[in-house]
Amino acid sequence: MKSRTRVIMVFVLFGFLGVALRLVFVQAVGRGNYAQLSLKEHQRILLVHGERGVVLDRNGDVLASNRSLPGLVCDPTVIKKHSSVLKVAQKISSPLGIPVSRLVSMLNKKSRFVWIRHDLFPQTASEIRDLHIPGLYIMNEERRFYPGGEAFHTLIGTTGTDNSGLSGIERKFDRELSGHTGGRIIEVSARGRSYFFRDLVPPEKLSGNVIRLTIDGELQKYAQLSLDEEVDKVQAEGGVVLVMNPKTGAVLAMASNNKGMAGQINPAVSMVYEPGSIFKLVTASAALNEKAVSLGEQFDGHDGVFYIPGGVLHDDEPQKSLNLAGILAKSSNIGISQVGLRLGPPRFYHYIRLFGFGARTGIPYPGESSGILHPLSRWSHRSIYSISMGQEIGVTPIQLVTAVSAIANGGKLMEPFLVSSITSPDGETIWKGKPHLVRDVISRKTSRTLLGLMENVVSPGGTGANASISGYDVAGKTGTAQVYDPLKRAYTRRRTIDSFVGVLPVQDPSLVILAIIVKPKSLSWGGTVAAPLFRKVAQMALVHFGIPSPPPSASPAESYPVRIIAEAKKIKEGD
Repeated sequence: MKSRTRVIMVFVLFGFLGVALRLVFVQAVGRGNYAQLSLKEHQRILLVHGERGVVLDRNGDVLASNRSLPGLVCDPTVIKKHSSVLKVAQKISSPLGIPVSRLVSMLNKKSRFVWIRHDLFPQTASEIRDLHIPGLYIMNEERRFYPGGEAFHTLIGTTGTDNSGLSGIERKFDRELSGHTGGRIIEVSARGRSYFFRDLVPPEKLSGNVIRLTIDGELQKYAQLSLDEEVDKVQAEGGVVLVMNPKTGAVLAMASNNKGMAGQINPAVSMVYEPGSIFKLVTASAALNEKAVSLGEQFDGHDGVFYIPGGVLHDDEPQKSLNLAGILAKSSNIGISQVGLRLGPPRFYHYIRLFGFGARTGIPYPGESSGILHPLSRWSHRSIYSISMGQEIGVTPIQLVTAVSAIANGGKLMEPFLVSSITSPDGETIWKGKPHLVRDVISRKTSRTLLGLMENVVSPGGTGANASISGYDVAGKTGTAQVYDPLKRAYTRRRTIDSFVGVLPVQDPSLVILAIIVKPKSLSWGGTVAAPLFRKVAQMALVHFGIPSPPPSASPAESYPVRIIAEAKKIKEGD
């Protein structure tokens, strides 16, 4: 009996020893593995992405932000453990509007995290939640929201389903705006239901940076509305309105309409077109700066018909003779071509490049074109005539408004910029935009003289009279560019690109506004279509920025040529 008891006791002791050894192994040696198995049973780790950074206008108003929308995800392994995939698919098919077969395919995936539907209606999310199906989870996700509406659609751009930038500012600054990735631990019960979660990194630390633009939101809205109205009114293919501070290069508004312009994501930077008569400003400023012409001399108007190599030039208003002021005021093709001849191709080409044509401006925006400027080796005998009046050269709206801003800014070409600052979510300034001088293009004397010449364009009798604003001196230039028809190998008057660029106030230029209307249906000119559009935007900008009307000139009765020559004399004397 005693021997049997001893045997039993030995077995019992060995049993306890085995249990003890097993406990030591579980608690010490295999602790990590068992802890991981335990976590897998009651924890789910999901990757979460921080909110995309907001975009603000120059005044701090929100142009792009985020809003939270519910989405549905699943863990197929939990669903299979607690229910039938087919039954679950049948229960959620109706509220989701997804076929049962497709749901079965998603619920049978081997992954432990599967998106079933993004952007659920709150009511649908509530219906799914009330079903209490283990393995189904409602997750809130961020979606982009644009409070400003259509006025900012092209400028700001869009994001994809993954919240990454696809176009516009969203694309250009995607890296800065994108949030950071973090982890979220979801605690689940034995039945697979989630009951709370905790973030491995605080959500506010995951947010993207804040982009503040130079754009003025109110001016942008008004410019876009005015542009859309004009495009609809004249049944055009589209248009552009650009507003720039010539002293800094800051873009204050970039409105565009591309409803009939295939492939033009944002025509303000991507549209390449022949500028027409606005380009006469480049020709005139180069000739004045080189002293190739003087203000008082007269040019033969040839009665509106001027024979050149390979063709003939016409003026809509035939003239016997014109000075430089008259050439710009009447937008004479014949007169400006003679000014271009005075320069000669090498010097003219040099100034075209100085003004920034034939190269990207460097504006931080995707899709910018460099335009078209052929090298001198490809110029024909006719090129000097054609380019002088804005043909045989391709420019972009942003190039043109930047070049005219140099004329308004004492001859200093500024690099256009759209972003004034980039800050972290906690307010730390990461980058600050500053005005950047590219180069001096023309002298201050030439700048002031040319602005005086441009005033006459907007005076009664000038082609830009419709751009005049009561109480303000406006300097401007019209452009009516005939569109080249490759089939007929000729320019057609039936399709034009009409434009007007204006500088104001002339005494202390703080705004340069370019208005372009692309291919209006009926016969039109820059002075009849684009000039009124300029005036509408300019009037709003003057009031919005509180730009005061200058005091009346000392001698308002002076004739235009006398005023210009007097101004030139002052400049020469160092005034």
